[in-house]
Amino acid sequence: MNPDELKKLVHELINRQKWTDLLQHFVDVLKVNIFIVDFSGKIVLPPVKGRYGSDLLSRLISLENPDDPAQFIKNFQKQDTYLECTLPCELKCFGIPISGKEETLIAYLIVGPVILNKRLEKEEYGEYAKRLNLNLNDLFDALNEIKIVSHAMIKSILDLLTEVLKYGIQLNLQRQELEKMRIDKDVMTAEISEAAQDIYSSIYFDELLVTLLDVALSMTRAECGSIMIIDNEKGDLTIKVSRGIDKNQAQNARLQIGEGLAGLAVKEKQPLIISSQKDNNRIKHLLKRPEIKYALIMPLMAQNNVFGVLNLHTKKDDNIISDAESLDIVSHLSRLTATALLNIQQKNYFTPSK
Repeated sequence: MNPDELKKLVHELINRQKWTDLLQHFVDVLKVNIFIVDFSGKIVLPPVKGRYGSDLLSRLISLENPDDPAQFIKNFQKQDTYLECTLPCELKCFGIPISGKEETLIAYLIVGPVILNKRLEKEEYGEYAKRLNLNLNDLFDALNEIKIVSHAMIKSILDLLTEVLKYGIQLNLQRQELEKMRIDKDVMTAEISEAAQDIYSSIYFDELLVTLLDVALSMTRAECGSIMIIDNEKGDLTIKVSRGIDKNQAQNARLQIGEGLAGLAVKEKQPLIISSQKDNNRIKHLLKRPEIKYALIMPLMAQNNVFGVLNLHTKKDDNIISDAESLDIVSHLSRLTATALLNIQQKNYFTPSK
């Protein structure tokens, strides 16, 4: 494709207002800026102005690329499946490639700036301020609003955002194909198009849950887990996806709201942290498997309504599953997943521009 064709495709697949609304939800949860630039580095959706280091980011990009800020994208290097860029003050930005038809690169979703692991010493920031001709106090103020993340947390965020992007872009491509069939053959009705969208949304729903579970297991080093979803018709919980659990057990498991540990977490809308080494009289009668050393049960909520629960557990003595960082990561993941799933239900964020 030539540049003009790519620009047209970007416009068709990335509706500015609707993607802005979607990404705003993620920004509010993460407290990190997320924006989109096209294949040439020109901004399609800008960072949230005046928050989470956006002003400092703009200043640093201008200092690094005074003649053409769009060249900022060329500073990214591929790290595994994602792109990474190091800015002055050791700030990091991460990029997710966005592909259109036939895997053609059309844009990048950028997450950042963030501080990886820990802040620098004040003296080091002072050196950067001198080198960049920045006021030191202004620099400190800007840095204070930039989030500190671990490698594990940023990877979990990027993994989930990748799934959301894949769904949004593929759904729009699918709609284009359906519309083309309708125009060319006059056989594709609105009802069939809507049914195809529903099928795709159902498949994506499952894929997103699998991603959430796999990332959560990886981040917490738990070897077993599941995601249970509330059956709206019957009002109970069933296992939608699982890892390390007997298939027959997973297929037949059903819990009423308030029943068992998962049902209790859903009823109370609060996570439960289980340790076999600590007495907890309130839930002791619910601990049926003594071989489990630690467990984390996290309700999945959208707009203060619980739609499911994430269960993680381990038979190992290593207690990483319930440490502060693991809890933070799983909490972020659950909220991001809820945001994405809510947008699936609404189905309107990915509608192409007219």
